[in-house]
Amino acid sequence: MKRLLERPGLVFLLVFIWKVSLLLTTAQPIPANDSFFYDGPVVHFLNHGGYFNPAIAQTHPISGTEVFSAYPPLYQFVLLAWMSLFGTGVLSAIWFHTLLFGGFLLTVLAIFRQLKVPPRCANLAGLFLLAITFDDRPDGLACLLGIIGVYFWARSRNEPGAIHWPWLAAIFSVLTFCVSLQIGALFSFWVFLAFLAGWKTSRAPLPFGPLAAMILLPAALVAIVHFGFPRLWAGFLENLHGNASLSGWHMPDFGQLLKVGRNIPVIFCMTALLVTIGSRHLPEVKTWSAGKILFACGLLVALMFAFACLFVVAANWVIVDNYLQPILAGLFLAALEKYRPDFFRSRVVTICVVLLAGLVAVRAVGMSTWGVACATDVNCAAALQRVGSELDSVPPKSNVLLSAAYLYEADRHTNGVWIHEDYPLRREPLETYPQSLRRLHVSKLLLTQYDYYRRYQRVLDELRAGGGVQITVTDTAHVRTPDSYPRFQQVVQHVSWAPIIIDLKWEN
Repeated sequence: MKRLLERPGLVFLLVFIWKVSLLLTTAQPIPANDSFFYDGPVVHFLNHGGYFNPAIAQTHPISGTEVFSAYPPLYQFVLLAWMSLFGTGVLSAIWFHTLLFGGFLLTVLAIFRQLKVPPRCANLAGLFLLAITFDDRPDGLACLLGIIGVYFWARSRNEPGAIHWPWLAAIFSVLTFCVSLQIGALFSFWVFLAFLAGWKTSRAPLPFGPLAAMILLPAALVAIVHFGFPRLWAGFLENLHGNASLSGWHMPDFGQLLKVGRNIPVIFCMTALLVTIGSRHLPEVKTWSAGKILFACGLLVALMFAFACLFVVAANWVIVDNYLQPILAGLFLAALEKYRPDFFRSRVVTICVVLLAGLVAVRAVGMSTWGVACATDVNCAAALQRVGSELDSVPPKSNVLLSAAYLYEADRHTNGVWIHEDYPLRREPLETYPQSLRRLHVSKLLLTQYDYYRRYQRVLDELRAGGGVQITVTDTAHVRTPDSYPRFQQVVQHVSWAPIIIDLKWEN
């Protein structure tokens, strides 16, 4: 075991092999409910023309019928290039995100090499990459661009006379903003703090130009859209207003605390250890290496983001911190090996790291076991074939609600009105979904196991109790999924391609 941990990049390679193997054999990870919101405009543009996403037109009339402007556009531009070559199918989208993940792994390894992180530390830290399982949003591209910016910061520390490294760090930080505002803010703040901390500790010249660009360029881009393209700005505000993720100040409940704690336990453990050690046992700030500067700034940013996920925005956003966790863990372990080599080499450290990695890898283990059984029960090809045949039988102009994983297939068909199941009429609380289905006179729902048990099982029960409609539910799964068990829904979820088909026959 010790010899294996000494091999540079071994765990990173094994994690990527696991990812690719899971995709090749079971087409996992299955795109979740957010994926087609972002991919839909590209899919529709390549299939039919028109850069908008009709599946969200009920709630986002600008982004759904005119031009998609609900989010910064760089992700869609990159996806457009990819899908122009490899098609608009759901598997094309999954492969795209898998390759982005591979790029992220290589960049983290490059940072560890620049900062001279020992192979054992890097490999132990690489275990926390197993926490990154939901990667079907623009977050994957944003985190890749952001971590490339961090890499260029590390190069600037090793080559202080080369001015192009700070500029490249600034440019990639700005590009991250062009994919995701919140992730752009997170990585830009990390790089900005690292530049300031490096200047304070080493008295090296402060790169005023790149730092000013990191502040002014995003502000200028926002101003250009706001004042120069008011319709695009209106489309952005259309998504911002009523966004459930922007919940405002609130106290977290037990479930939110559990979600955050289960996803990023290493960040909290490292913080607790540093507080316990106390500043008197830490090395003098003026002697900090580039690795310690990057760690301190990154830990502060990660804690601030975790605090926001608990008290300001939806706890689901904590998955962004999953991308920071392996880097911070590697830098922390490298410092531990330097100052306490005897303790670092003990079994206690290895066991603790493995136990924490096991906690964050619960869903990865579930995908590789129960998930394999579910995803091969009705595989991707069979599921999409069944969805396609159901869509072919839909009467013209009928309203059909579909899960995101099936909307890639649905966009090829033109006989019905395909609606993203997350956006049936307008952004409403779950209690009003039955009324939304009534107003739309939905004729059919094609849902993943995850979406049916997460939301629509209760909605359909309430709709049936209200009368005036006959509901027929056909579950194509033969293996019962974890989504169907309330106790497992928050642990292992969305591992089945098998559609649940709901036919609605209205009496008036």
